Amino acid sequence: MDDLAEAQARLGRALARARAGAERGLGERVREAGERFLQGFVGLLRLSRVHAADNRAFEAPAAELAAVLSSLIAGAGPVRMVAVEEQVYVNDLRVRPAARSGHALAGELKPHNTGGLTFHAPLDAASLRRLVAALAAPPAPVRPRSSLAARLAGERLGSVELVGIHRYGPGEGAGGAVALEPTAVLEELLALADAGWGDLAAGRVIDPAALRRGVSRLLEVGVGAPALWARPAGGQGHAAHAVEVTVIALLVGGSAGLSPGALQDLGAAALIHDAGYLLASAAGGGGGLARHALDGARLAMRQRGFSAAKVRRLRAILEHHRDHADPAGRPSALGAILRIAEDYTNLIRLYGAKVTRAEALGAMARAGGTLYDPVLVQALVNGLGLHPPGSLVEIDDGRTGRVVGPARSPDLWDRPLVRILEPSTGRPTDDTVDLAVRGRIWRNLPG
Repeated sequence: MDDLAEAQARLGRALARARAGAERGLGERVREAGERFLQGFVGLLRLSRVHAADNRAFEAPAAELAAVLSSLIAGAGPVRMVAVEEQVYVNDLRVRPAARSGHALAGELKPHNTGGLTFHAPLDAASLRRLVAALAAPPAPVRPRSSLAARLAGERLGSVELVGIHRYGPGEGAGGAVALEPTAVLEELLALADAGWGDLAAGRVIDPAALRRGVSRLLEVGVGAPALWARPAGGQGHAAHAVEVTVIALLVGGSAGLSPGALQDLGAAALIHDAGYLLASAAGGGGGLARHALDGARLAMRQRGFSAAKVRRLRAILEHHRDHADPAGRPSALGAILRIAEDYTNLIRLYGAKVTRAEALGAMARAGGTLYDPVLVQALVNGLGLHPPGSLVEIDDGRTGRVVGPARSPDLWDRPLVRILEPSTGRPTDDTVDLAVRGRIWRNLPG
């Protein structure tokens, strides 16, 4: 307990310094160094088109680039440089590239099915020249990114991690809005949750920009889309749970009027909120499970520096099991929302066969003011409706079905869409009844 208290105190002091602006200049220093690194890296790539790798023309720029990378890693930890069309992000900060540098980087990486690089350790000038030579080589015809990764490992460049291609979501770039398929967004979120846990388990830094972009796509689809409320298929168990919590958290956060940026950070935190279990598993035994929220915040702290977005994510992860009436103080808004979303998900998972979803929701509503913020838990009730998604119900014509989405509006709070089930197998049919048009729910059933 002494170690836990000291760790909490250290984290509290760090967060206090961030709020006081003690680290205000770090972001700008990372941005400026990132711009120099981007320009130098693109310069080496261009040199590789006209000179052999052993040409002396590489010596000075490669040495300068190695010094910039070393400085970046010393100040910001592992450096992730990601190209998104003509924009470049370094550790979640958009840098201001020189004319066409962002486009040039994306163009060099794309043939290898790669959108960015993460440098987990400094590289000397010779290593940077080998890296540039590998990127300048023709891509493999099959699985180009995997082939490039294998070449880098063979060149003793295993500390360089290849990042997949990122694309703007609708409204983010100049290409205009694109219709998004809810099922595809759900699959992307599962992959992001898996990748986030994988990065943390391997000692790498998470990519918050990728998490936020995935959440942005989910918000673009809208959390009311019925496909988002079916239990995700595929992915690891922790990823499916994380996605379920994310959807519910964003429903509550949207109802509470959070800004788009805060919603993105809420969703990003939700996707990795339970990652602290990785440290508990590594330590062995059950004692670490009780402190997984603190351990999760420690893992998220691997991303160096502080910004308002990072502090929001850290507090949400750290406080996602704190009671509203905790004597130590209430959780942040994002932490309180994450607590509500996870508790509802766990109630359904553990007790859904014994109680109806409406009963589980009612139990949480009664805990408003003690376990939960009363306003936020009411937002959950309002958003899910009288018959929450997934509820097994019997309608007035005797057929049974499942509610397929949250409340569509305040006027339709008690009249959801119901997908009818086959009587013999319990499998869903293609028949969906809109209770706003006809029929009503006769009773709710457990299960």
